[in-house]
Amino acid sequence: MIEVPPASRDEDVLVFPDEWREALYPRRGGLPPVPAVEIDPSAQAEIDGWLERARPRIDAVLDDERSEREFVEAARDYLRGQANPLGAAVVACIDEELRYGRQIKPWIDAWAAAHGLAFAACACLEMDQVHISTHHDRETYEKELDYVGPSIYVDSTSVGGFHGRRVRALLAVTDEKSYQETVERLADYRQTPTERYAVSFLVPTRQDWVDECCAEPVERHRSKLWCSLGSADQLARLGDWAEFGEYGRWQACLVTAVEGVGPAVAPQLARAFDDESDAGDRRRIVAVLGELPTDEAFLLVAERLDQEYVLPVAQAMIERFPRRAMRVLPQVSAGTSKRAKLAAGLLNAHLLARPDLLAEVLPGLDDEAKAAIQAIEEARVDEASAGDVPKTLLKGGKKGPPSWAPPTTLPQILLRGRDLALPAAATGHLVEALAKASPRRSPPTALDALDPGSLAEFGWALFERWRVSGESRIGWATSQLAWTGDDETARRLGGMARSWPGQDGVKLPLNGLDVLAAIGTDVAVMQLHLVSEKARPKRLKNKAAQLLHQVAANRGLTMEQLGDRIVPDFGLDADDGMTLDYGPRRFRVGFDEELKPYVTDDQGKLRKALPKPGAKDDPELAPAAYRTFTGLKKDVRTVAADQIRRMERAMSEQRRWETADFQTLFVGHPLLWHIVKRLAWLHEDGGKTTAFRVAEDRTFADVHDDVLTLPETGTVRIAHPVHLGETIGAWSEVFADYEILQPFPQLGRPTFAFTEKEREGGKLDRLDGIAVSTGKVLGLERMGWERGTPLDGGVQCEMVWTAPGGSTIVLDVAPGFPVMSPAEWPEQTLGAVQITTPGSEARFEELDDVTASELLLALTTLTE
Repeated sequence: MIEVPPASRDEDVLVFPDEWREALYPRRGGLPPVPAVEIDPSAQAEIDGWLERARPRIDAVLDDERSEREFVEAARDYLRGQANPLGAAVVACIDEELRYGRQIKPWIDAWAAAHGLAFAACACLEMDQVHISTHHDRETYEKELDYVGPSIYVDSTSVGGFHGRRVRALLAVTDEKSYQETVERLADYRQTPTERYAVSFLVPTRQDWVDECCAEPVERHRSKLWCSLGSADQLARLGDWAEFGEYGRWQACLVTAVEGVGPAVAPQLARAFDDESDAGDRRRIVAVLGELPTDEAFLLVAERLDQEYVLPVAQAMIERFPRRAMRVLPQVSAGTSKRAKLAAGLLNAHLLARPDLLAEVLPGLDDEAKAAIQAIEEARVDEASAGDVPKTLLKGGKKGPPSWAPPTTLPQILLRGRDLALPAAATGHLVEALAKASPRRSPPTALDALDPGSLAEFGWALFERWRVSGESRIGWATSQLAWTGDDETARRLGGMARSWPGQDGVKLPLNGLDVLAAIGTDVAVMQLHLVSEKARPKRLKNKAAQLLHQVAANRGLTMEQLGDRIVPDFGLDADDGMTLDYGPRRFRVGFDEELKPYVTDDQGKLRKALPKPGAKDDPELAPAAYRTFTGLKKDVRTVAADQIRRMERAMSEQRRWETADFQTLFVGHPLLWHIVKRLAWLHEDGGKTTAFRVAEDRTFADVHDDVLTLPETGTVRIAHPVHLGETIGAWSEVFADYEILQPFPQLGRPTFAFTEKEREGGKLDRLDGIAVSTGKVLGLERMGWERGTPLDGGVQCEMVWTAPGGSTIVLDVAPGFPVMSPAEWPEQTLGAVQITTPGSEARFEELDDVTASELLLALTTLTE
């Protein structure tokens, strides 16, 4: 099944790396050939010396009245020189407890020299039946031995550990007579499933015994069975049970399973990789999978290219199995997923490096693989000559690009004009330059000669390759995005930061926030704003808020003013839409009242979606227009939800704008005005308040639908139903007549007020004792509430809201929210609601009517 390959490597032969040979549990007659192993002639002298020194402590254990008599008698027989395997095991177990982690003594070699290898194997098995009870001295904390008895465990740790490995190694090379004698003796130790697994581990050549173990799989013995299997048929009989158990992923077990079963073990290795969370084990598993010489194993690796630690293995597999790479990579290189892009990059580099091999392999490929290869080759852009390339990119350093970023595996960078591509060598020099990138430094002027869109795609691909390479310490892979990135980069970084799990390290997204600030476009600043509001880890929220304050200060704005001004117009024209030019055909993009984009063609016919560029479309205009529309959809979807929340909060907090700013920032904004026209507004000037709405032609109308001209002075705010009083019914009729769907509850918003008694006090008992789901309580965070300061044990027992006037509202809850898992307890019992104001005794009468209504609305919604 497994052979030592000839000098010219056969891609279908499994070759054992040197590190595998060192880790492997040897098998008699197995491959690779077992190295020579001899019994240590000095072992017995070492054991005798220890027995002399430790005899008083051994006798103390044997003399204890709690010690099992059978074990005591067997041990004394062994100490008198008799060949008693159980007695030998008892004494060896006492040694293990006494040395407490110090160097393991050569018991197996001493036993084999004195009484034969069969005796040593039996004594090794007996060790798993023995338990030495111990305790620690209260004053010295020294470990003390008590008594000996039957093992309280059901596992076989000795057989699976150093002693078992030594027995198995000696059995692999001993003479046939000694081996057969050992097998005959071990037959008596196969009475229970635990014993049968242990025996099969020591003598895996008895495949009939291994078959019996396969027929009665036991969870805790998976690793031993993996080291005993000898065929793919046995693996198939195990079915779904054939998974690596908790202790089955160590290098020794992995490579021994491969040695016994062969490449058929690949699916189990892949599933073990998917299930494993430990970084070291994941590296070991995928490294073993990468050595298997089959298309199945190669495909399993390629299908996981977007996961950490896989990329280096895939690169090594391409070098090891170049023909197989030509067959398998096309199967996963199609599409726009991260995995497909990584596979396409690897395939592109392989095609460029081995054109001779392509000519050899291509005739045997299926049509789908041929099409994938053809698509990659046709997508290549001709490289520019040296005269068209900035001189600084023609001079490389000494290091070159890192091993995980060969230039030909990355997207081509086009020069301005997009007709020619940066040569691969110059791309490598650029990567060297990017290794010096920092968000606080200006990019080199050489980048001005490059097409910004292709440079941004290159930079993101470089970042993605670093993330899956396992080279976690290279910070420049993130920093270079400040030099190469564009608005799409900003969207990706913002999305990454907002979705970052709170329990993971946040260094990467924190660096990403610095990059967003360095990119500095309105889209990038908008992403910072979204992170400051939505990110889960507080460090991310706080860092984003800090950077936003810096941006606001640099622009001479307050934070609220910045928030109004960072809503991008996305290049929309005066008609609140966008024309997308495909060359021979054009499409028009508009927005409905819910800010969902729609597309019409040249004849004004509504289309279900924007079509992908076709063969007759302009090869430059059409892809660029399609990318613009894709980015527009993402941005508008994000902006719409965020701005609707901002406006609802502005209504609740009664925020005001100067009339001129309202006209410019809201009515005149090509996107925001779709939200503006679905709300009722108030204009206030000189003590006069006028309610109005924005009509379809951007004029203003009152409740009677008469045209209204706003003065240039005064302020504007979103009307709260508390302020509309008796006119709210008339306003509701106007909106209903025009079939205006409001972005959030405004005219139909319930209103509430405190009782007279509640207004005069500082404590509400409305909710006291009511039980609600934890999810509903945490839902208050969407309304501006926060969890309180953690108490002992890291539990937060309050929800806190800072009212617009500065008062603090505190809601007590029990049992509260553990910081690391706030939803751990499914239900919360509500307590009192209290108001506090710094420096004075607070009363609820301090809250204005709108703030009071919003507070009571939140509390009422909580208990509905």
